[in-house]
Amino acid sequence: MKMSRDLAVFRRRIVVVSAVLVALCTAACMTLIAVPLINADMTMRRHMLEEFSNQPFDVERTGAGIEAHGTSGLIVAGADISWCRVAVDESDKMLAVECGGAAAVDRLSESGATQLVRLRDEVGSQPFSFDGRRWIGLWQPLGAQDGAVTVSNGNVAAVEAAPTGRRVYTFLDVTPHGEYVASLILRCISSGAVIVLCATAVAAFATTRSLRPVREARERERKFVLSASHELKTPLMAITSACDVLEAEAAISSDVSGDLSIGDASVGVDSPSRWLGIIRGASDEMARSISDMLRSLDGGV
Repeated sequence: MKMSRDLAVFRRRIVVVSAVLVALCTAACMTLIAVPLINADMTMRRHMLEEFSNQPFDVERTGAGIEAHGTSGLIVAGADISWCRVAVDESDKMLAVECGGAAAVDRLSESGATQLVRLRDEVGSQPFSFDGRRWIGLWQPLGAQDGAVTVSNGNVAAVEAAPTGRRVYTFLDVTPHGEYVASLILRCISSGAVIVLCATAVAAFATTRSLRPVREARERERKFVLSASHELKTPLMAITSACDVLEAEAAISSDVSGDLSIGDASVGVDSPSRWLGIIRGASDEMARSISDMLRSLDGGV
């Protein structure tokens, strides 16, 4: 059964509004889920950086070029973790550099290490870009690593060893965090799109089922009006035809009476003409009402 135009428009509006509301709710829920996960991932990487920074760093042995596992003894868990440690003196002159991990270069140049330190001093604990990757870093006074201190934004806490002007900068590659964020956002968008499509399909189906009684009632109303108008047109045509005949006869009688000049025929002529005018007006009004009903059905109102 074909749906009328106004019901189709009403159904389309309901489906569109439902899809928009579901999309907004889905976006809000996905945001509430994704933001804590993103923050938790970055927090985990910052804790990892603090653990790396607290591990010993032997400047003399590292500066002599001995391999990392035989020098500072840095313990790194995870094959995809890249890190770098730089020791500088009081005048920010590089003393030793140690790098490792999947994405880090085997040997970092002095200019590169100096740039890393400069960027860390400029941005503080915020991530920064270097050599096409994202890094975070922190520093500690040299020799304080045994006291498990963590220095962030220049604030030193729980220093057990005597601090010196020498500092050890520890850097961690957090580029995988950006990849994780992009992957999470893509999954959220994909899941949200599927949810919105499914919800839209359900809304369309439910709206169609809900409007079915209205559509059936409209169809019954249409059939009734069509049948009633047909039934009304038949006697209306008879009334109109009878009025035409009576009006013609009245006109002929009036002409004949005028020609013969028989008495005063005004009363006999005017009285039937007046009643014929009433019948004619009522029949015309009924014809207009029937036409209006038929037009309303054609317009789907």
